[in-house]
Amino acid sequence: MRDELFLRTKVPMTKAEVRAISIDHLRLQGKQQFLDIGAGTGSVSLQAALMYPDLQVTAVEKSDAAIDIMRQNMAQFGTTNLNLIQGEAPTAIPDQQYDAIFVGGSGSNLDEIIDFALAHLTAGGALVLNFILQENALQAYQYLTTKNVTDLDMTEARIAKWHALGKGHYFKPQNPTLIISATRKD
Repeated sequence: MRDELFLRTKVPMTKAEVRAISIDHLRLQGKQQFLDIGAGTGSVSLQAALMYPDLQVTAVEKSDAAIDIMRQNMAQFGTTNLNLIQGEAPTAIPDQQYDAIFVGGSGSNLDEIIDFALAHLTAGGALVLNFILQENALQAYQYLTTKNVTDLDMTEARIAKWHALGKGHYFKPQNPTLIISATRKD
């Protein structure tokens, strides 16, 4: 989905190209339950809900501004398979099993969120985390090396878009994003 389709404020949003990579790593085809932690504008949750109408999506976000813009986006897209919860992760997350979990924001609870995710992820389920800060990505990656996961991978996505500037053009870069993916062992 193009970024321009989403209503925007200053709330962070996972951009289209990074979203495409992350959703691909989540392997949502044929899944039933998907959890988005730190949903922000809801771009990942909304795209997943629209791409997979039989998927039940749960999005958790603590920010009032993010909840407001996500509700507006949900109304704009008419999503019916998305449950939005305001609260801090992991305490506000429903205690159930999920087939795939995306972490777009973790605040200062990264280890606790990873532990919750792995405890609530079905065997063979996908965990995907996005970071713009290298220290947080390295913390998550190193922590996951001690956990019951397989296929642990980290990819850096650097996206730049073609823009006009005066008489010429240049590639305007977005923040590089580190995408960590792993599968919970059976």
